[in-house]
Amino acid sequence: MGGLGNQMFQYAAGRALAIRNSAQLYLDTTTGFVRDSAYGRTFELGVLPIKAEKAGLRKQAPFWFERARDRLLGADGAAIQERPWGTFIRETTTRHMDEVANFHNLGNSWVLGYWQCERYFTDIKDIVSDELTPPAPKEPQFLEMGKTMGTCNSVAVGVRLFEEVPGATKVGVGGLTPVAFYDVAAKQLTCRIKDPVFFVFCTTQAPVLQEINLPGIVHYITHDNGFKGSISRLWLISQCSHHILSNSSFYWWGAWLAEHKRPDAQIFASALFPNQDTIPKRWLALGCNAQDNSEQMTRY
Repeated sequence: MGGLGNQMFQYAAGRALAIRNSAQLYLDTTTGFVRDSAYGRTFELGVLPIKAEKAGLRKQAPFWFERARDRLLGADGAAIQERPWGTFIRETTTRHMDEVANFHNLGNSWVLGYWQCERYFTDIKDIVSDELTPPAPKEPQFLEMGKTMGTCNSVAVGVRLFEEVPGATKVGVGGLTPVAFYDVAAKQLTCRIKDPVFFVFCTTQAPVLQEINLPGIVHYITHDNGFKGSISRLWLISQCSHHILSNSSFYWWGAWLAEHKRPDAQIFASALFPNQDTIPKRWLALGCNAQDNSEQMTRY
């Protein structure tokens, strides 16, 4: 369920559980998208070399049952529950859940959640990187921009606009991460690397992008400029050497895949991710007050 970034987190967590339990991984590619009328999202991992089978109707049925049960009775607080058909595991907190990461069961299990924390799959990070790294695009504009990124101290700046969040306001980019975050992160980054070149990723060339102060050459990677396709855009993000990202799972994966190839990458992330454990301790989490432009840097 969710967009590409969320799907990648779900796959990585499920893949790790399957490997630890010597089990076959099945992905329900239908249930989580049927009612996604707000975004119209679909399953996107099929073009990647993932190791999973698609779940048929019988394997999807428990997810339908649990959703119906939650609507009628409300979800209870237990993360791991036994059902007549097997074990049902759900995400019940916006923190890393040790009981799920360490779960061992030889029977059938169903897993429901977003799992936005790399600690669910750290022990198989090389496998995850191999299976979730996007292939190089065929479009020439992506390839040319990728070459440009390789010739400089490239910095990917991932901006999430408010239009992508139903009900959000224009207070801050995305109604979640304020413009001040990008300014402060860029300022901090220029103290660590020389001559940065910024590549701003966003859905559209929105006027708010001009409010972000980036001290260097700036390239804009938007749908308006011909850079469409989430898989191709993720590949391009992963070509950058350093990263400044809003609280977006999509940009998170671009930074994580890039870091896997470049351990010295400087990564600044918005501290406003819903899951407080999403940002790895080695990254720099930046909280920024949109009203007074003050900064607060925390290294976890």
